[in-house]
Amino acid sequence: MKRDPFHSWFKRLLLFGLLTILIVTGLSPLATAAHASPQVQVSSADAVRFLEQATFGPTSALITRVQNSGFKDFLEQEFSARMSLYPSFPPFPADSSVGCPAGAPANCFRDNYTHHPLQVHFFTNALHGEDQLRQRVAFALSQIFVVSGVEIIQPSSMYLYQNIFVRNAFGNFRRILEEVTLNPTMGRYLDMANNRRQAPNENYAREVLQLLSIGQFKLNQDGTLQLDGLGQPIPTYDQNTIINFSKLFTGWTYPPAPGVRNLALNPEYYIGQMVSSEANHDRTSKTLLDGFVVPANQKAETEIRLGLDNIFNHSNVAPFICKQLIQHLVTSNPSPAYLGRVSAVFNNNGSGVRGDLRAVVSAILLDAEARGDVQTDASYGHLREPVLFITNILRAFNATSDGVLLAERGRDMGQYLFYSPTVFNYYQPTYVVPGTSILGPEFSIQSTSAAITRANFVNQMVFRTGGPPAGTVLNLTEMQNLASSTNALLNELDRMLMHGAMSSAMRARIATAIDALPNVTAADRLKRAQWAIYLVLTSSQYQVER
Repeated sequence: MKRDPFHSWFKRLLLFGLLTILIVTGLSPLATAAHASPQVQVSSADAVRFLEQATFGPTSALITRVQNSGFKDFLEQEFSARMSLYPSFPPFPADSSVGCPAGAPANCFRDNYTHHPLQVHFFTNALHGEDQLRQRVAFALSQIFVVSGVEIIQPSSMYLYQNIFVRNAFGNFRRILEEVTLNPTMGRYLDMANNRRQAPNENYAREVLQLLSIGQFKLNQDGTLQLDGLGQPIPTYDQNTIINFSKLFTGWTYPPAPGVRNLALNPEYYIGQMVSSEANHDRTSKTLLDGFVVPANQKAETEIRLGLDNIFNHSNVAPFICKQLIQHLVTSNPSPAYLGRVSAVFNNNGSGVRGDLRAVVSAILLDAEARGDVQTDASYGHLREPVLFITNILRAFNATSDGVLLAERGRDMGQYLFYSPTVFNYYQPTYVVPGTSILGPEFSIQSTSAAITRANFVNQMVFRTGGPPAGTVLNLTEMQNLASSTNALLNELDRMLMHGAMSSAMRARIATAIDALPNVTAADRLKRAQWAIYLVLTSSQYQVER
């Protein structure tokens, strides 16, 4: 039958009109493709990249799961996964100068006056736990809201603090801000506990603004600096603001131990939140951020609420916090557009809620700038920090591990878990790689010694030489079975470890080295697999996650 030309033209016109409406209203895939990845079949390469960002390292089982379920469904599963909290540690004893009592076991000091038990729990859970995304986000948050074992000695003082981030990883940022502020561990670390009106301590007041919420200079929502008429950055606060917040934060003391009378200034005790002490609270009027005034004669509890609300609602919080979360999970140098999209979700999750971290995490991981088989921009990615370098390797090869001594391996690479050297974390988010304009926070702890230590760790784990952690063993059976074919072996290592991004030059050099090895016995094939793994893991192309 001959087609009616008018009818065909009319259908095209209707289709064009409908497409125009969809684009204008933001409903068309063409309008949204630049902002979020559609739910399509997930490639193996993108699944590996996603798991590098959302877990402590890809495994074969998780790659298959992500490919079968898709990114969004995987996230929903992770949001509802059973939470793994740090186990409780009884106070032992309150005075850390007492030491271990007579007749105590040999591990008394290690388990009660160091964070060894927490470190072991962290690594065993990172390697084998089911709530991978929650723990990964909690780890990122703990590097923003830093307290350190350099000063906080006992695990009974630290575990409840770390649980704040586990419990609230998908909760609201305002809740984290309050729990951190009133936690006695932070109270001890930044001097808010027993802060008195007669001599207000400025430490927490300064750091909660500079490091935990808004930063020093006003930002646009895409993270770019706001400038004054002379082209200079505009400060978010001044010394008077810090003084006023330091007064607001007076009148809080440690919770009383069970059976002990509550005092105006309680001795150190870390189980529970700090309690108010009105006798030590400054009741004068206070001017906070953006000229907000707290009236005189307010109780400590009222002022804490007003002060934290004032901070939480500041326009800087979204870009300042979201950029750091992106840096920890995806890339050190997110584009302004990427950060702007995530900040918008922080400001409004779509239902009018501000600070919804579940929505923020989804926005970070599903954004088009995070997704794809490979990213080619020279500034994209980040150096695998030591803790993640360790966990990614062990998970890739289905290691059995008791978690013991892994923290010490991280320490030797420059990152001793729970022992940040300062309140600025193991490394600062603003660190610029020397000779470039590119942010590379993790590179600030990548010394020559640390680089050699990384290679030594790989050597110990792969070849079982030089004192590897006795309770941690890689399973190389699958790689050994593939090692009779250099091509098959490198294909799998490229897929599992580098999401198919191994350069042709790197592949050719490794293939030359492997082909030079014997290929007759099972022992030969193990050696071929070991050398291939070693050469991949010690390469810059693996250690810089892209």
